Amino acid sequence: MRNGNFNEIYQKYHRFSVNSARKIVKDEMLAEDISQEVFYHLYEIRDTLELTNDRMIKSLIFMATVNKAKDYIKKSWKRHEYCVSEDESPMDDISEEIINVENIMIRKEETEYKKRVLAKLRHRNPMNYEILIKTVYFGLSPDSVAEEYGITRNNVNNRILRTRKWMKKELEKLRKM
Repeated sequence: MRNGNFNEIYQKYHRFSVNSARKIVKDEMLAEDISQEVFYHLYEIRDTLELTNDRMIKSLIFMATVNKAKDYIKKSWKRHEYCVSEDESPMDDISEEIINVENIMIRKEETEYKKRVLAKLRHRNPMNYEILIKTVYFGLSPDSVAEEYGITRNNVNNRILRTRKWMKKELEKLRKM
């Protein structure tokens, strides 16, 4: 998916996502945050997506938004803000490792490796790729994914497990290169 296509999808479905989330969380600002998270996850994997069917895009965004909103309701700690007094420096808690430029580069490299592995998975096994994206990245329940594909929940869970093991091996191969 090109950035231009992603911008079109965002413009077209952003309000839809916010409205869907607001019906669940009953808070406009929280609904905006939820929508942003959904689109952020979609943006992260945009290179591995080829969504040409508007109905499928809308369905995917709706289910991801609903699940993310339900997660916010379940996890009340996400609704609380924390502050730091002036005596405390937020940097005190951050280890030198995170600040280190080398570690930032390593994280960027890992992200690129993950994108490559996802792209390879999409071409090698499209069904497992779609199941993984829907359950792991968008938080759809294995039951709903199983119903959509006409397979059992155990089959969905097994596919996810096998796919994760395969991805782990592929990531190790890329790291060794």
